[in-house]
Amino acid sequence: MPDRFERLNVTGMTCGSCVAKIEHALDGFSGVQHVHVDLQQGTVMVSGDAALSREALESAIRSAGFGVEGGPAVQASSFTPLLVAVSLIGLGSLVSGGVDGFMAKFMGGFFLVFGGLKLLDLGGFAAAYAKYDLLAARLPAYGWVYPIVEVALGLAYLATPEWMGLHAITFLLMTFSALGVIRALRRGEQLTCACMGTAFNLPMTTVTIVEDLGMAAMAGAMLVQHSM
Repeated sequence: MPDRFERLNVTGMTCGSCVAKIEHALDGFSGVQHVHVDLQQGTVMVSGDAALSREALESAIRSAGFGVEGGPAVQASSFTPLLVAVSLIGLGSLVSGGVDGFMAKFMGGFFLVFGGLKLLDLGGFAAAYAKYDLLAARLPAYGWVYPIVEVALGLAYLATPEWMGLHAITFLLMTFSALGVIRALRRGEQLTCACMGTAFNLPMTTVTIVEDLGMAAMAGAMLVQHSM
């Protein structure tokens, strides 16, 4: 199980060969367990054990011929992928049937899209998720299974939105997920949010808490609605 997770903003990457050079420079590096290079975002995400040194990683990347910028700053533009995805899912849910059944359709689309993004890089997601999720930190296998759980929830919300057990499971899952995020933020940890997998470089902020608790609130509302 990874003990540390570092995200570095790397300059000078222009092609697949650059990606390969950075991966070669870091693979087998002391303390490194997993390396994910995002050419489009210009980031390198590294997970490893407690001996992992950010300074040493930066030095290795510079030795490979690339630059490393300072720590990631949280900017509004960082959340553009998240906002676009949520907006499109919401719009699609409205167009497909109006307000009636909106929450179930929204949650179905949300879980399918976000779970699918996590599946693109299971190893990278599991490493990032283990840094803040309370269960994944103790049971690494949970991080590998979680994206599949999300996809299954998405399908269930589209197929059987009236099932009360589905809403109860989602409420508990998203509330529990929010607890890990809250703990990490209270500790002042600067982590990458794994909500969209490793496809996008999203910083973890209170937006992540709003996302988790918002889904929990909708599940709770549907649970109450179907129990009446």
